[in-house]
Order: sequence, then C-alpha cells, then structure tokens
Amino acid sequence: MVLNLVKTAKFDIQKVLAELAKTNPLFCSELEFQFYLAWKIKELYADEYKICIEYPMKSFEGKNRNIDLLLIDSNNAYIPIELKYKPRKFSQTIKGFEYNLKEQGANDLARYGHLKDISRIEYFKKAEKSFKCGYVITITNYERLWQGITNPKQTDYEFSLKDNSLIQKGIKNWAENTSEYNKKSCPPVILENNYRLKWFDYCNFDKPNGLFRVLITEVK
Repeated sequence: MVLNLVKTAKFDIQKVLAELAKTNPLFCSELEFQFYLAWKIKELYADEYKICIEYPMKSFEGKNRNIDLLLIDSNNAYIPIELKYKPRKFSQTIKGFEYNLKEQGANDLARYGHLKDISRIEYFKKAEKSFKCGYVITITNYERLWQGITNPKQTDYEFSLKDNSLIQKGIKNWAENTSEYNKKSCPPVILENNYRLKWFDYCNFDKPNGLFRVLITEVK
C-alpha cells in the first residue's frame, strides 16, 4: 500500500492514475474504476481532500446529474472528476482473478460522452463559485478512440478524440445521417474553451487488445 505519497503536494491526477495502474490495471466496470480511484486518492492524499461520490448537480440541460467524484480541499475548493471506462473484449487473469471484459462497442457514444463530460464540468465551473479545476478521464483499450476519425462523413466526426489534436470551442454535433436515437438522446455539445487531447498508456498486457490508454482532459 502506498500511503501519503504526494501529501501536501498539488493535486496530480496523472500521478494518481499512474499509481492506480500498479494496483488496479483492470476494472470489471466503470463503477469499480470510480471506487478504486477514490480509494487511491485517499491513500495518496490522506485527509487533504474530502471525497464525495456521486455528488448531485442540478439543472444541467434541465436535468439533475451526479458528478462521479468531487474532491474538496482544506480551503473548500471543489475539484469535480467525471469518469468513463470503455473496454473492448479482453480477458486476463491477475493474482488469481479472471477479468472477462465484454465488448462495449458504440465508439460514437464513447467519443460523445467524453466531450459531453467536459461541457458538464464547464457548467459546474459556472454554477459553483468554489470551483478550482476539473477533470474528465476516459480509459479504453479501443485503439480507434485515440487514432481519430479519417472519414469526415462519419456520423461522430465532430466528436473525434484523436491523440494530440486540438478540440476547438463551439458547437459539436452529429452528422445529418446519424441515427434518430443519437439525435434525440444525445443533444449537441457546446464547449466554451479549446482543449488539447493527450492520451497516455495506462497498462499494457502485450497481447491483442491488451494496451489500455487513458485520456485526461483538464478544465480550468
């Protein structure tokens, strides 16, 4: 167990995830990712942050929506964190426990979800005077998510998460030929700032679908 590794230091989400990868390279679900990330933050920062899980946020696009994790520091400053765990089919045994991750597919919704979470953190920033900074985190072993989109006619072209790309502020929308479900259930994303997207390796099992990468987007 790593205790108080970065205590008294500025909160470093990349360092937290690097330490988390050592103890929890895989998760059975997004909920488990949420739980162990909160646990790791507690290990590393002890009592420097109060950690709230599923913190309620009201009236985002007319609906109530919970923030996955909310950190509150000693000055009562808020750090909201939104999480996505989007694996494709993969099996691995770690310390006697067998992980059998199911194919989730729907890469269009995974791309959309990351940008939507950015807009949600931007809304949180405007709604909460105690906002300090926020993070949106996606972990996946689906290489198409970090490779980007080459066909401009693809329905989710404006939601591309290509590594080292710059997402420009403004309205991001589905292409005209997208499904009616996406049009009705997933409204356009409006971003108030530009964001540079940078993927990092999370863990690598050196086998097909064994490279998991993490995208961390900071909202300031």
